[in-house]
Amino acid sequence: MLKALRFTAAIALLAAASFPAFSAESPHDMAAMPGMSDMQGMSMPAKAAPSATVYHTEGVVKKLTADTVSVAHHPVAGLGWPAMTMTFALPKDGSVPALSVGEKISFSFAQHEQGYQLVSATPLN
Repeated sequence: MLKALRFTAAIALLAAASFPAFSAESPHDMAAMPGMSDMQGMSMPAKAAPSATVYHTEGVVKKLTADTVSVAHHPVAGLGWPAMTMTFALPKDGSVPALSVGEKISFSFAQHEQGYQLVSATPLN
């Protein structure tokens, strides 16, 4: 019985001694694992997001809501987009100046989880 107890204690000590070595390893990026992008609806822990690419173009404000602005814009070469009308989310911090329907603007935007969001807008005279 004492021999079995010593054996169990030795195994426990070995396991405890080796645990810090495993915990010191760098964490794995599960999002980069093959097949993970196909797992729709599964959320991965948030990481510090890399800076989003900001694109610039000009257009005409077509519609405004409390949270969005629709703009008929010129082509966006950086994305290979032709001229089109699309809706952008407005920043929650109110950093974009008040816009008016029919106003010509120069603006920048970036892609976020929920779509494209205005970063800045400047009226063109």
